[in-house]
Amino acid sequence: MLQEKRKKVYSEVAEMYFKKTEYKHSGLLRVFYRRGNLFPEINTTFKLSLIIIIFLSSCGKNLQPKSSSAHKEAGSKPVRITGTKVESPASNQKFKLGDNIPIRIERITDTLPAIDSMEFYLDGSRIHTAYQDPYEYMYSSKDLSMGTKPVRIVSYYADGRKEFHNTDVIILSDIVPQYIHYRILNTWPHDVGAYTQGLVYEDGYLYEGTGQYAGSSLRKMVISSGEPERVLNLPDDVFGEGIAILNDKIYQLTYKSQVGFVYEKENFKRIQKVYYENKEGWGLTHDGVNLIMSDGSHRIYFMDPEYFTELKQIEIYDNMNPVTRLNELEYIEGKIFANIYGEEEIVIIDPLSGRVTGKLNMKGILPQEERQRRIDVFNGIAWNPEKRVLYVTGKYWPKLFEISLQGEF
Repeated sequence: MLQEKRKKVYSEVAEMYFKKTEYKHSGLLRVFYRRGNLFPEINTTFKLSLIIIIFLSSCGKNLQPKSSSAHKEAGSKPVRITGTKVESPASNQKFKLGDNIPIRIERITDTLPAIDSMEFYLDGSRIHTAYQDPYEYMYSSKDLSMGTKPVRIVSYYADGRKEFHNTDVIILSDIVPQYIHYRILNTWPHDVGAYTQGLVYEDGYLYEGTGQYAGSSLRKMVISSGEPERVLNLPDDVFGEGIAILNDKIYQLTYKSQVGFVYEKENFKRIQKVYYENKEGWGLTHDGVNLIMSDGSHRIYFMDPEYFTELKQIEIYDNMNPVTRLNELEYIEGKIFANIYGEEEIVIIDPLSGRVTGKLNMKGILPQEERQRRIDVFNGIAWNPEKRVLYVTGKYWPKLFEISLQGEF
């Protein structure tokens, strides 16, 4: 009789536990409850005690009203308030470098508490704090780099609440780029089978990186003949891109593999494989310390040569718009020369600000009668510092041109 009562109590308590806790801790107890006969050595008193202990300890955690936790979660979310609006600047408003950027906030309601202070941020830095109306500030853009700059305004109300506004401004170059003239000094042969992606001059030779799947290579070229002195063919599944030579190492990008190769300049022995986050690799050069990389956008990236991590990036603008499709790069006497993919034009870039300071119009440098059916776009810039001349060519072009620049750049 006593044994039957124990079983009944045990059954009722276990059933209550499973229902109240929604089976959250039911793994072990289901075994005891439904299949207690599998453990005959564990007596009913022990089982009952175990269930009661777990049930009581979990009541405080699992039996709270759901509305209470829901109310707590809702209460933790900040309540958005709207007591002001941005009068200036307009979203994505354009300013020339050196222009004053007016930042002005207007109160639109008197139902909220007074504003204790208002902080203005531009490009991540706090530039002003206003303590009374009018809430405005005039900021000079003279020290900014090119491109999109975030503007953030934080209002602090007397009751402790905050209000946020975010917008953007765009900084354009204050320079109208002038075209620099050139003169052709020599014309040399160029391999019509070379899909030129990168071109570098060093120690009397041209080093060329070529592209296309199952057709990419690294070459050391004799300028006068256009013949290769050394060739390294890349794997068929790799599309080669821009190259640079720094500290007797050759760096070569790939198009969409997000991987680059590092070789010994002397023998083309591959000594390192590097990875980068950019989805595409296009042009490559260096400033003597860091590698400088393009990806076909209007941005240029400065990369650590050892680990190939991004150190900084700049946006490239002329006095009107961003300059996109930046491709082959060459660092020349403190400036970055970049050709625009699909156009026979080179832009000259200030690497500190991103401003386009000059341009070279290369249209027609390859005569029409030289443009065979397979001819592709202008691409390839290499600087000879000893002679102060530039070598330029294109993809599948039959000619390499040695030119001198007329005037300062």
